[in-house]
Amino acid sequence: MAKLTKRGRAVIACAVFLYVLVSSQINSWKVNSGFYKGFKTMLPTTSNVKEINLKRFEAENLRHASVASLRSQLALQFPYDASQPMPRRVWQTWRTALDSPETSPPFKYYGGLWSDAAKGWPLGEYALVPDDHMMPLLQNLYGAVPQIIQAFESLPLPILKADFFRYLILYARGGIYSDMDTFPLKPLNSWPSLAPDKRPQLGSPIQYRGLQPASLGSVPEPGFVVGIEADPDRIDWSDWFARRIQFCQWTIQSKPGHPLLRELIINITATTLASTNVKSSVHAPAFLIDSDHKSDYLVNCRDRKRFDDSFPAHQKKTSKNVDGTDTMNWTGPGIFSDAIFDYINNLVQTNQDIAVINNNMRPGHQSGSGTHQFYRKITEGLESSATFVKEFFTLIEEPVMIDDVMVLPITSFSPGVNQMHAKPDEDEMAFVKHMFEGSWKSEA
Repeated sequence: MAKLTKRGRAVIACAVFLYVLVSSQINSWKVNSGFYKGFKTMLPTTSNVKEINLKRFEAENLRHASVASLRSQLALQFPYDASQPMPRRVWQTWRTALDSPETSPPFKYYGGLWSDAAKGWPLGEYALVPDDHMMPLLQNLYGAVPQIIQAFESLPLPILKADFFRYLILYARGGIYSDMDTFPLKPLNSWPSLAPDKRPQLGSPIQYRGLQPASLGSVPEPGFVVGIEADPDRIDWSDWFARRIQFCQWTIQSKPGHPLLRELIINITATTLASTNVKSSVHAPAFLIDSDHKSDYLVNCRDRKRFDDSFPAHQKKTSKNVDGTDTMNWTGPGIFSDAIFDYINNLVQTNQDIAVINNNMRPGHQSGSGTHQFYRKITEGLESSATFVKEFFTLIEEPVMIDDVMVLPITSFSPGVNQMHAKPDEDEMAFVKHMFEGSWKSEA
């Protein structure tokens, strides 16, 4: 067989490149013409979902739909498979790459610790996504759900985009996301989400209205893992935190496609498209909102309008009029905490076979001074209205499970803060150290 000349190899390489380029353009055209233009996108409210089983939601067939909900689009693009293992990968984001001279030495060190921890897994992966790589990556992952791209581009501040990105990357690919001012304290395989011997056992599941105990199986493998950020016992807690029980979003672990993240993404997307002057570099279908629940979509209705009836709720948000409270309730820990409570409440209100395990409530646990002191209030809320009261997570020292949602105590991601009963870095439940370098968010 005759050898190819240098010119022949170059011609073949050029032909392959052109084929890939043309194929990519044809595929993009097919997606744009066949998928985007066939329907209008309905942006559903996430605050009024009592009639929808979010865990077992079945996406509609979009082939002949004239209006397709964003919930269906996301569920079809990223279906949730609870039987798949938790991905062994770690995600971080920063303005520059880890090896860039512009990245500060502490962040290079912390990032290196995460990279080493990820390599401790067989086939483990670590990825730091610089700012200028975010949009190309999202366009690749969410190109078939263009309203997501619209919303991301329309967010008026970098911190809002940084928050949104972490949810989007975990929903699409799964794994651990952690901020740049954090580092791991223990091997990742020692986390309760990955170490079966550290997970709570079924034992005597907590009763809730509608539960059919005979239908309970084994405890599911965790699919979404979060830690407590704030559990204050002071009367002025609202001066310091967005929620009485607040979940931290500087470290999150999830399987791809988890419906809790789907609902959070829907909320942020709908809020952004309704509260800003929409910008977009992609062609996207027209979107509609539920006219019966317009206030659900407006950031101003989550804070300003609630306390000042004269405040213009429909005032569009720009980089000049977004404040810290808006951030908390738009993409930050406020709306993140709301999404978690909304999802776990929906679980027990629409299903009869959800395992609810909180061993912190055992009589005698923590000498009667911990979660058990709220036993009556917690059980009354679950048995009367299938609702989780905030005390369900107060003073927990062991992991809590609601179906496949695992909640870790404050020590797990906030050890050594010397408040709210957080324990030292050396505690067996301490997994991530947060350095609380909050200035990097504003500088970003």
